This record gives sequence, structure tokens and C-alpha cells, in this order.
Amino acid sequence: MNPIEQSLELELSEVRVQRTLLELYEDEDWSGLLATAELLNTAWHHEVMVTRWLAKEAADNLGRKWQTATSDSHAHDPQDR
Repeated sequence: MNPIEQSLELELSEVRVQRTLLELYEDEDWSGLLATAELLNTAWHHEVMVTRWLAKEAADNLGRKWQTATSDSHAHDPQDR
């Protein structure tokens, strides 16, 4: 199994977003902070949706491959004849 690691690209993006949020807060730009929070909320929910879809697709594909492999092995099993 591959370990979960954050890529440099994502790490830099995270730092940039954090800096933007802090700047908006320090500038007391409440409307900008709210708009950014709303955008991040939407992006986060979209990412969760895509992640769940990918996990389900992967599980379904593995299930089909397993079923195919087991049915193929039973077709060649001498005990079934």
C-alpha cells in the first residue's frame, strides 16, 4: 500500500491559502474572509464528493476483477467437471 503523503505542490498551496486567510483577518477584510471561507467550503465538499466517488469506483472495479478471477478459476477447476 502506498503511504499518504502531501505533495510539495499541495503543501505550497496550503501555505498560500493560510497566508491569504491571515492577511484578510489582519486587514479586517471580513467580506473577503467570508468570500474565501465560502469558496474553501465549496471546494472542500467537492473534493470529498470526488474522493468518495473514486473510492467507490475503485472498490467496484476490484470487486468485478475478483469475481471474474474466481469464476475463471472455478471454470478450470477439475472438481467442477
